Amino acid sequence: MNYIKHLRAAGVPDHYHPAAIAALEGARDRARGLTWAKWRVRLFKAGKIARLLPWAAERLVDVRPDLADWDIAPMVNITAHGDNVPWVETPEGGRPAPGQWLDPVDAQAVAANYWLPGTHPRSTESRKAWYRRNAGEYRAWSLGVPVDLSTGVQVWRGNGSTVYRCGDAWQVIAQDKFLLIPVVVRVGYEISNLWRESDGAQLWLPIPGADLRAPVTWSVLPGRA
Repeated sequence: MNYIKHLRAAGVPDHYHPAAIAALEGARDRARGLTWAKWRVRLFKAGKIARLLPWAAERLVDVRPDLADWDIAPMVNITAHGDNVPWVETPEGGRPAPGQWLDPVDAQAVAANYWLPGTHPRSTESRKAWYRRNAGEYRAWSLGVPVDLSTGVQVWRGNGSTVYRCGDAWQVIAQDKFLLIPVVVRVGYEISNLWRESDGAQLWLPIPGADLRAPVTWSVLPGRA
């Protein structure tokens, strides 16, 4: 992959290029086999995961830590019943509270379910649909790079390319072409998911025992950014 092309398109200063390329090369190595590992679980294990989860469980790793690599990312805002639970105010600021939507006839819970409309987010069928979309992200997180958002995120953007940097983690999202076919390049570490660029608010919040990491990512898919 021509990293320099995307770095220059976004306007990343030349003196950053060696560090960015080293980080992206490292991400490529870490991501080997990750796409297949994710899709194998999503296609063939989502139903099993849903059946393993008791109604009150927040995530698979709570009941089957040996299957952690199948699970969603270990963040309190990402649960076995989706990422759309209500937030509450805490001394640390707004947080998605655990134990939401335990009532099986909660109309608000059903209304919040955008991935399988009309079903309760904790239902087996809803969880199967959710894990079909998101299983394997725990593995991507475990292969990622710890980041400290308080140090700030640098963003460069231009000519169809966006580059993010937080500490040692770098991410490139770019529009490109492969044999004249438009493709979206998304490689490096998923900094862009962790925080909101408009105000700097942290969006991913680790569960106890986990740290904040930018998950490894490596995809080049048909489409437009």
